[in-house]
Amino acid sequence: MFILENGLQRKNRKMMRYLDKLLIITLIVAYAHTEGTQSIDIVHILGTTNVNGEIEPCGWKKKPLGGLARKSTVIDQIKATSEEFVVVDAGNLFFKKNNLEPGITTEIASLNSEIIVNAFNKIGCDAFSPGSHDFALGLDYLLKIEKNANFPFISANIRDVLGTQIFRPYNIVSRGSLDIGFIGLASQFSHPDLQINDPIESLKEIIDEVNSQSDIVVLLFNAEERDLLALQNSNLPIDLIYRSNSKKRSNDGGGKAIPVYSAGDRGKYLYDVKVSIKDKNEKLIDISAQEHALENSKKRLERMRKNHPQDSDLKVIFANDPQTLSRVKSYERQIDQANYNLENAINTLTLNKYELNKTIADKPEILKIVDSGKEKINIIGAPYMDSQGRLPGDSHHGHSH
Repeated sequence: MFILENGLQRKNRKMMRYLDKLLIITLIVAYAHTEGTQSIDIVHILGTTNVNGEIEPCGWKKKPLGGLARKSTVIDQIKATSEEFVVVDAGNLFFKKNNLEPGITTEIASLNSEIIVNAFNKIGCDAFSPGSHDFALGLDYLLKIEKNANFPFISANIRDVLGTQIFRPYNIVSRGSLDIGFIGLASQFSHPDLQINDPIESLKEIIDEVNSQSDIVVLLFNAEERDLLALQNSNLPIDLIYRSNSKKRSNDGGGKAIPVYSAGDRGKYLYDVKVSIKDKNEKLIDISAQEHALENSKKRLERMRKNHPQDSDLKVIFANDPQTLSRVKSYERQIDQANYNLENAINTLTLNKYELNKTIADKPEILKIVDSGKEKINIIGAPYMDSQGRLPGDSHHGHSH
């Protein structure tokens, strides 16, 4: 019995030594693999700007764009990729202007706003920053809308006439291992119910608090150009801006210190800023802006090379033309800088624009919300419609086409 136990013990000792060696080898291999590869955190920041109360496709009759039901379909497609995403709106969501247009009654405008809230509740929204147009029916009405919304209204500088904060200033959203801080802001405008504090000063008061809780800081800004310029020169830690109060659509973030994106107006486009993070301590590089800078500088040099051999040195050709030579050198520096940024980018922003055209199917659930609300609007608005069934406020109201 004693000899049998001793034999088992020897076998057990050998087995333990073997397992120890195997564990060490496994840990070494795992460590080497970890050192050789670096995980990438990806999140899509989906944004709209200046929807202006549009609930259906609008614009040119042969190619109407937009609509809440199409937007929802695209978001579902992004959701199906299993990559993380957030949905935001930068303001001027509910109404076209700061005041209701002639012929649009309060009841019609209210019903239209309810459609948007009900649709957003189903689609999902992680932050909405009110713009000047969103107060067209007054503060009390917007607060009523907020109560029915299951998404946060945020603004750091819009206050009531007594100076009391109305909305929470920011919202922190977690996706995967990333924390994203959204700050709401608006350029100053006049409204009898409101006091609009200086946006940059208001931002300075909370930016450290938000930055300490966030890996990415996003500003939802109903912005005038002067405030964007001040912000670009402020050195505040903002990673990107979704900007309302502009009809222009961005092709990239603008190539400045802080990328700025505007999705145009009337909800015709959904913008997707894809953020890829390898190292949370490194800055974000706007890939779209660098690619466009590279392409534009190359095109300019090609135009300057016209009527000269393709392999000719422009610096030699324009050696006696200081002004043109300076431009050549500037474009070459821009090409070198863009190439360097693209090759060495660690954390990146990439813009993808979704045109909400007729190839995108309406999501039935959202379309039902829109159609149901429209039935109520049509009953109330019948006396105001033109021969084509269009209400005042429609850009084609009263036209024969």
